Amino acid sequence: MDSVMREAIKKAAEVCPVEVAVAVLGGSWKMTIVKHLTEGTLRFGELGRAVGAVSPRVLARQLRELEADGIVLRTVYSQVPPKVEY
Repeated sequence: MDSVMREAIKKAAEVCPVEVAVAVLGGSWKMTIVKHLTEGTLRFGELGRAVGAVSPRVLARQLRELEADGIVLRTVYSQVPPKVEY
């Protein structure tokens, strides 16, 4: 997992575990996203509606960061229209 972690996480891991938690979940919508995903798998649009007033761009960025940190699993299905689940 070390090769997947973002630089901020690597630096925080050197300091203390609390710093890691803050670095991983400190984004503007990350805690809300994780809360909704603990209830089950959601597609991008479903997650956006569940989270609320978040723009698709911000939601996508927060999900990419959570995926990079190993918190969220992204599954892409090869079909038309594209289907992505978190």
